[in-house]
Amino acid sequence: MKENNIDVELIDCIYEHLGIKEILEIIEEKKPTHVGMNIFTANEHIVRSIIEKCNYKVDFIIGGQVVKFMYNEILNFTTKNDMHIIIGEGEYIINAIVNNKADDEIFLKKENKKVYWINKNSIYFPIDISYVNLDRNFFKGRDIKNLYGDVESAIITSRGCLYNCAFCGGASSLNRDIYSREKNKESIIQDIKDIIKRDSEVQSIRILDDLFLRNRENMIKAIQIFNKFNFLSWRAMAHINSFNRCSDLFLNLKRSGCKELFIGIESGSPRIRKSINKIGEIYEIKKVIYKLLEVGINVKGYFIYGFPEEDIHDLEKTYDLAKYLKEISINLKGNFRTSVFQFRPYHGTELYNRILEKHRKIPECTLNINLDKFDGRIQFNYQSGNYSKCAQEELEQYITETLKLNNGE
Repeated sequence: MKENNIDVELIDCIYEHLGIKEILEIIEEKKPTHVGMNIFTANEHIVRSIIEKCNYKVDFIIGGQVVKFMYNEILNFTTKNDMHIIIGEGEYIINAIVNNKADDEIFLKKENKKVYWINKNSIYFPIDISYVNLDRNFFKGRDIKNLYGDVESAIITSRGCLYNCAFCGGASSLNRDIYSREKNKESIIQDIKDIIKRDSEVQSIRILDDLFLRNRENMIKAIQIFNKFNFLSWRAMAHINSFNRCSDLFLNLKRSGCKELFIGIESGSPRIRKSINKIGEIYEIKKVIYKLLEVGINVKGYFIYGFPEEDIHDLEKTYDLAKYLKEISINLKGNFRTSVFQFRPYHGTELYNRILEKHRKIPECTLNINLDKFDGRIQFNYQSGNYSKCAQEELEQYITETLKLNNGE
């Protein structure tokens, strides 16, 4: 948009801890022609409140992965302002919307609200993401210090996912209207160079997407990329299914600067893993993580408690797996730590639809104050019902005990 002489300002409401009242005051003060917001299951009520309480004349642009599954709900928001609702990737069509040149892409219209669907056949679909420009000047001063004390900046190298987890809005079966894309090696290298040029203090790069290490070829590409930046460490997502066949590359990953990998384990119960379409056997999880820790790559395992029909025996199996992985790391070069959540159903997912069919209604997300004692978790301590066979107190106990493993408890 800036390249087309449109003034743009980015306001990170989470980073700046802004409430609805403050956001509305900013809109009144700055008097923009358009306001764009990202909507997802956990903040739906917040976005709705902002739109419905805004008295200033402004066009709202609403996007986010979940829009595909809740645009009918968004169409029922009450506002006199025009709304532009984007399904899919919106960076190219936004410029057309602001310039009133996007009507050919309207998928659905209701009163003052328009829905645009950007699928793989749209002229606004980013076919090659290697050349999608990101102006990092918007993020000046936003680099953080990670757990290891390194100044860290983040990049995204791909879009889409190969897997079909029943709890995830990025599941492959839900996104057949698009296809997975990866940035080429040269583009990723340039991204890192741009980060370093903007901020010479950056010491670590975090790769946020799911496909950076999707297979052997990509792992070799990652090694080649970061061998060019031997003063940087890096952290990325990993999948047991991919790493199970590539353990001979682990040492080279470590030597290229790989400090930590994030692995979605979710459950230690084979029964629950099958019900959520999670690939990988328990013995494979143990084997892969052992070998990563052995070469000195730290691992952060993600766990979820409270899946539908989960019973106390399933919870115990998940805790036992987390405890086992933590205990083996004590005598290895790498450290294992946990990140733990209560299951929340996200719009459009397989589990969301199963629950909706059974219970007819899913409550909106609310803050779980019982977990607030853990620092840095405010954005994760949300719940929207308990669909397991266990009491809420039992779920919270297992979440707490699994988090306490990080402190050696």
